[in-house]
Formats: sequence, structure tokens, C-alpha cells
Amino acid sequence: MKLEGNAFIVTGGASGLGEGTVRHIVKGGGMVTIFDRDMEKGEALVKELGDKVHLVEVDICDETSITNAIAATVTKWGKINGVVNCAGVGSAFATVNKKGQPHNMESFKFVVQLNLTGTFSVCCKAAAQMAKQEPGEDGERGILINVASVAAFDGQNGQASYAASKGGVVAMTLPMARDLARIGVRVNVIAPGIMRTPMTDIMPAKLKDSLAASQAFPNKRLGTPDDFAFLATHIIQNRFINAETIRCDAGVRMGKL
Repeated sequence: MKLEGNAFIVTGGASGLGEGTVRHIVKGGGMVTIFDRDMEKGEALVKELGDKVHLVEVDICDETSITNAIAATVTKWGKINGVVNCAGVGSAFATVNKKGQPHNMESFKFVVQLNLTGTFSVCCKAAAQMAKQEPGEDGERGILINVASVAAFDGQNGQASYAASKGGVVAMTLPMARDLARIGVRVNVIAPGIMRTPMTDIMPAKLKDSLAASQAFPNKRLGTPDDFAFLATHIIQNRFINAETIRCDAGVRMGKL
């Protein structure tokens, strides 16, 4: 699928990996609707990038909010050709903490709701719109790219809820791709490693250097939104990549803390 002339949704597109993806799609001639809750950052991005970017305030944990945002996207562009689901949240709680207390279940549910259920909800609603549209080359109607994490495979201490949610994103990829094959919609996943995001930007330099050193190569820096966005836009444009999970992690394998 070409970027130029096509309309994409990027959830969590106001910052971090999502922002990098928005920039790359617009640079390639595509249009983007950002789904985010940070309106200040989102509006600044719209002001900078111009009329190819559209911002909608969305709560990914709320079904009505997602439904309304999908409708607003179609109203704006007349179509939805692709989705990159970057919205997500981390978590760091032990299954049983040092005081002998069990994991807070409301926290667990929230992480799974946002990272897994919300991701699927955006996908299925966008795919329903894609099914109504005329197919392009090879009969393709759309592309869905979800974001997991290397934690889906080698989650560290305290990442039970996060790893479970991201593992679910990986696990649903093949059945989703099989479900949507008949309408020409591909489904893929990117599993980032240690990336430079607003969360890691506040870390002490020594800690960031240590994290980078745990990578195979490059091992002098963390991953960047550009690293992620280059892969996301390649997947969009390469129609033969389907039902796949691709690690974008400089060869890191996370160990026990």
C-alpha cells in the first residue's frame, strides 16, 4: 500500500513512537488522524505538520469514544486505509510484593484493557470500515499494525500485566489476519525493545547507557521513534508482510532484574 493519498489512524500519535510514525506517514504523502488524550501535544503537531493531520481526543478504554473517533476519521478523509496502534501503558508491580500483598487487580485490568482490548477494538472497527471500501492492488483494502513489546517474549520482573497484554497482542495477530484475509486487510505487529520515549527520556544518563549496552548492536543508544517509524511505514508498503511479529530491538534479550 502506498502512503501517498491514503488515510491512516495512529493511536497515541501525539508523542513518542506514535509521533514518529505520524511524521513519516505525512512525509510520504499520507494523511493521518491522531487518536490521543494529550490535546496540547496533538494540537502542536497539527499546527506544525498542517492539513494532512487531524486530531481526535479518544479514550482507548471507552467503546463509545473509539466508535465516535472512527466516524470522525471517515468524515474527515472519506476512508481509512491503515491503523498503527501505538497507544499503550506500562506497569511495574510484582505478582506478590515484598510486603506479601497481591498484585492490585484494578491495575492489572487497566493495563490489559488499554493495551490489548483497546487495540483490538480500534482494529475491528477500522477493519469494518475498510471492508466497505474499494480494493486496491492485489485486492488490498487495509493494513493494521499493532504494537507489542519484547516483554511479550522475555518480560522482566514486575511486568506480569504488561507482558500479558503484549503477549495477547502477538497471539491475536494470526487469527485476525486469517479473519480479515477475505476482505484484503493485513495484520502485523511490531515488538519494540528499549526505545527513546518520554518515559525513558527522564531516566538518568547512566541508566540509559546501561540499557543500551544490553543490546547486541547498536549498543551505544536506545531505539528512536524514527527506527520504529521506518519499520512501520515499510510494513505498510510491503503487501507480502502479513500475520507477522517483528522485533525492533537491536538484538536485545531482556534478563531477570
